[in-house]
Amino acid sequence: MEYQSNGNTLQSGGSTSTTVIDWDEFRKHAKVGDTIQESSRTLTIYDKAYELTNSGQHFVVHIYAQ
Repeated sequence: MEYQSNGNTLQSGGSTSTTVIDWDEFRKHAKVGDTIQESSRTLTIYDKAYELTNSGQHFVVHIYAQ
């Protein structure tokens, strides 16, 4: 899947409609191998890691792209 960044708007590359999601939703749905298209660069997600918070009740999703 490809995401295009236009301000705070993300678009699916194969779709003609714009879908706006927040960064938490983006981190949930993004997969390794997906690309992020910005106006000046293209990034590919190469890793996705989950980290438990100190309380152990929640987790943080880290997305790594280059």
